[in-house]
Amino acid sequence: QMCIRDSFLQSGKPFVVVANKLDKLKKSEIAPNLARIREVLQLPDFVRLIPFSAEKGDGRDDLLSTILQAAEG
Repeated sequence: QMCIRDSFLQSGKPFVVVANKLDKLKKSEIAPNLARIREVLQLPDFVRLIPFSAEKGDGRDDLLSTILQAAEG
């Protein structure tokens, strides 16, 4: 059974994982939670994992620059 991660990896196209709700975590909780997301999703090191807060805008610039770099190709 193929999961969506496998579909993205097999496509050969770059992709990122955006972890929303960053504002709900204490600073000390961010790194362990990102590590857990990477572990559970079995993300290779080359897949970007961007912590994000839609409410506060944290991570917005990182996400936008990642999208623009991919679009430029």
